Amino acid sequence: MGWGARTEDADAVFADRAIEVDRTFVSLDTDSGEIVGTTSAYSLTMSMPGGALVPVAGVYLVGVEPTHRRRGVMSSMMRHQLKGLANGGEAVAALWTTDPAIYQRFGYGLATWRSRIELDLARAMFSPRADALASASCARLRQMSVADALPHLAAVHEEIVGSRPGVLARSESRWNFLMRLEDGEPEVVVAMGPEGPVGYVAYRIRPGQSCASPGGEVEVQEISAVDPATHAQLWRYLLGLDLMRTVSAHRPLPDPLVHLLVDLRHLHATIDDALWVRLVDLPRAFGQRAFAAPIDLVLEVTDAVLPANAGRWRVSVDAAGEPAAARPTRGDADLSLDISDLGAAHLGATHLADLALAGRVHEHTPGALAAASLAWSWSPIATCPEIF
Repeated sequence: MGWGARTEDADAVFADRAIEVDRTFVSLDTDSGEIVGTTSAYSLTMSMPGGALVPVAGVYLVGVEPTHRRRGVMSSMMRHQLKGLANGGEAVAALWTTDPAIYQRFGYGLATWRSRIELDLARAMFSPRADALASASCARLRQMSVADALPHLAAVHEEIVGSRPGVLARSESRWNFLMRLEDGEPEVVVAMGPEGPVGYVAYRIRPGQSCASPGGEVEVQEISAVDPATHAQLWRYLLGLDLMRTVSAHRPLPDPLVHLLVDLRHLHATIDDALWVRLVDLPRAFGQRAFAAPIDLVLEVTDAVLPANAGRWRVSVDAAGEPAAARPTRGDADLSLDISDLGAAHLGATHLADLALAGRVHEHTPGALAAASLAWSWSPIATCPEIF
């Protein structure tokens, strides 16, 4: 996977990556008996539209030895993994991919986006309204060691985890892994309110080349706050760091930061895909998330890997904010689409209407597409701030 120096100590690899042994599959060369492929999954808990925290299989560690490519090794492992989940695991699987073309074949759809931003600190400025918002925060900023900050970070995260789809709950081991990356611990600043922590930022300083002018880079690992004023306060802190030339970060789309700046053109951004989602058990997945509007229609779904999801489903939602009931039906289809398109729309950030413009969703009953696109959408828009 290109993670660095090879180690022969398997126990160290498993401990470092928190690999779940009972959820890890390997493919063996039938002649030599050597391992030539792997795939695994984390037992994650993710926020869904409506705030419910549900179990999700976080797929990762998918790889095949270069000497054994193009032999169906990965296809066999992925199908085996999905069928195992369908037989008693989570209703939804998710992953971050290094090659998007691969996973669409197995029913994964692009559910969230992110952007990498870079701010020119010599020119980026808060607007007067943004500055007033930051000044209205009741919090005081305190720099802490990671060990001292962790309980505060966990408290903030627990308060916001259900407020936005795609956010993952974090165990103690997950926190330790995120704050103990290969290049050392980050700098951590905690926003402490009168009754406890209300936000934090974790970042790293990358030194610049020049000694004659500011040249350092502030690389933000994570910024989180329970209210808009603290969010603005933390960004104002970052933009005011001395001897730094740029601030970079990975941000959700759309990003509220652009509305804090006088001139957003001093923020340079590139767009990238983020979380890919796969529905493993369609009716159960629909019952785990809220929908934005009532609806009653028939979906015709294709699924080349898990046939139990395929066919026609009558999907009904009685009121906005409630889950959907999905039952098999022989009624005429209002919309037809692939399971990967339902995965893309599952967190509410990818709209079915946009997928239809790409020829991926087909409307058979006038008005059904607009109604479904509204029902599947959600605000605030989904984001997954961490790669697993």
